[in-house]
Amino acid sequence: MTTQEYRNTTTRRGLLGVATVGLGATIGGVLTTPVAAYLLAPTTQEATFHPVSLGPVRPFTSETGFAPTAAPYVEDPAQPLSSGLAYVHYTGGSDRDWLAPHAMFVVFSNRCTHVGCPAQASAIGFACPCHGSQFDQRGARIAGPAPRPLDRFQWEIRKDDQLWITQRWSVLLKGDRASYYPVKAPGQPLDGQIPAADALYPAVTYTHGPVPKSR
Repeated sequence: MTTQEYRNTTTRRGLLGVATVGLGATIGGVLTTPVAAYLLAPTTQEATFHPVSLGPVRPFTSETGFAPTAAPYVEDPAQPLSSGLAYVHYTGGSDRDWLAPHAMFVVFSNRCTHVGCPAQASAIGFACPCHGSQFDQRGARIAGPAPRPLDRFQWEIRKDDQLWITQRWSVLLKGDRASYYPVKAPGQPLDGQIPAADALYPAVTYTHGPVPKSR
């Protein structure tokens, strides 16, 4: 190899190395920016959940077995990113109190509690297509990296028999009993799952009133 050829080869290798390092830094920046943004964000800042109608009650009561009805909603029309999807499961019960043992509905959030991907309903529960988290018909995690069950919506039936979701809660499940917590962000465990979880992972999403108690 001549001196000139050696210099050309060395130059190409150097440029390739610089480009590789630059690409790696760019990818690293993209991946770490959300984490850094979360860590630097004020953890005490919360937003307000805006109650929203999912539509008339009657269509939701036609469900047989476990086939939750997908109900898209827009929480705040002034905020284009406030759209979401709830899954309304008709239990066959008749009680319009959402906390009652025989409540008519259980309304699940479709956001996987791993990184927030949209979970999809199936005959056996819910499945997340992103990283393989699986949830049973109660929304309890049965497989995958999700740290907790699917969040649930507090609901009520208002005038003209409209089904409204009025608040969102994170839950821990033990048998048929659900314990409710101020809603956490995806990836965050709940108090009771690990020591000091509430201090390490404070609620960052919605303001709320008194935490509901199961009955």
